[in-house]
Amino acid sequence: MAAGYARSIDKQLEETLAACLHLHQPKKVVLALSGGLDSMVLLELLHRLSARAPWQLSAVHVHHGLQPQADEWLQFCQRACAKKSVLFAYHHLALDGRHNLEARARDARYQQLAQHCAEPGSVLLTAHHADDQLETLLLALKRGSGLTGLSGMASSRPFAAGLLVRPLLTHSRVELEQFADFHQLHWVEDPSNQDPRFDRNFLRQQVLPLLAERWPGFSHSAARSMAHCAAADKQLEQIWQQQLQPYLSENKRVLQLAALQGKNQTEQNALLRSWLKLHQLNPELAWLTTLHQQVIAAKADAMPELQLQHYHLRRFQGALYLCEPLAAKPHIGLVWQGQAQLELPAGLGWLHFIHSETAPGENWLPLAETTTLELCFGQLSLPFKPAGAQHHKPLKQWCKLWQIPPWQRPYLPLLLCHGEVQLVAGYASCVSPAKATLWCLLQAESFR
Repeated sequence: MAAGYARSIDKQLEETLAACLHLHQPKKVVLALSGGLDSMVLLELLHRLSARAPWQLSAVHVHHGLQPQADEWLQFCQRACAKKSVLFAYHHLALDGRHNLEARARDARYQQLAQHCAEPGSVLLTAHHADDQLETLLLALKRGSGLTGLSGMASSRPFAAGLLVRPLLTHSRVELEQFADFHQLHWVEDPSNQDPRFDRNFLRQQVLPLLAERWPGFSHSAARSMAHCAAADKQLEQIWQQQLQPYLSENKRVLQLAALQGKNQTEQNALLRSWLKLHQLNPELAWLTTLHQQVIAAKADAMPELQLQHYHLRRFQGALYLCEPLAAKPHIGLVWQGQAQLELPAGLGWLHFIHSETAPGENWLPLAETTTLELCFGQLSLPFKPAGAQHHKPLKQWCKLWQIPPWQRPYLPLLLCHGEVQLVAGYASCVSPAKATLWCLLQAESFR
């Protein structure tokens, strides 16, 4: 390869990456580092730019444990980052069985990577390139995908608290190989990439070379088609989102089924897809059919549930709820002794306290002045009489009146004084606002 041509590719790749990072203005850049050719090229490019960049660079390797060489790959990535003084972290996965292994490994990998993008301004970079994009299109055609699937991989999308960005989608694997050869980079080879039983490997080894030989510009033409699909999908998505908005909860995890009334099956599926897309979910048609049959059409008193990736989709009181996996019910008791805030166990949020004779703001609940309150969870047999109510009732009856979903009730934070319920966090207090000198606010996405 001529040195001039290599330097041209070198410059193009560096300019592509620099423009991408300038567009997104990250505070923190996280590289998904497998140790393969593509990610090692991206590591080299990022290392060059990081010396004069305002962002912090780190790399994360996910050890899938699926190949005998997995430990060696981890060590290789660790040494490569140490040589460049790049912060490095890794995670081990434990995957059992062979069923749908590719998809399960991918989902588990991104769950681990999300931990490193927990702050706004974080950007996760992956080294997907133009050949990967073409494979994605062909696989989408095989599945009979709609516009979203035929749009291919997005160059960027929301991810955890930041973004997932694929800066190399306009460059071919051949270009990355030329860059790596010119700079004498080293990388690892995954033997499973040679196994044609995996769909992507079959396309890469047997289909794409034939297409490139017959039509050398095929990948560029396919990229234009994907761009057209993406543009059409975006326009339709804006229409469906406008129709969805009146029926969504504030955190967009709850959809009122009234949104589907008067719509035919195709329109209902489009609205459901649009809702789920807000949470980076793109279910297949078969899953949507199951949703209609087993969840939406279930008996009124049923408690149907359907899984989608790591989420659980439930129905209650004419609404669909997209729920994270439930943590173990907290059994420990906590005591509030005058502090301004109290962290709840199992990631359930926070309780905030302010001494005031008037409400500090919306959703603050009143309490009488006290120095100590006991905190417990889900003791629904306890009696409770909210301010203004005429009688005590067991908490389980109040939960029904407040239409709290049954799966949330065991996690309700309760504040007690001498064994009597003073406040159900997020819902009601036994103290009237006129008599309050202390106020409490529940900060938790799971409730209300």
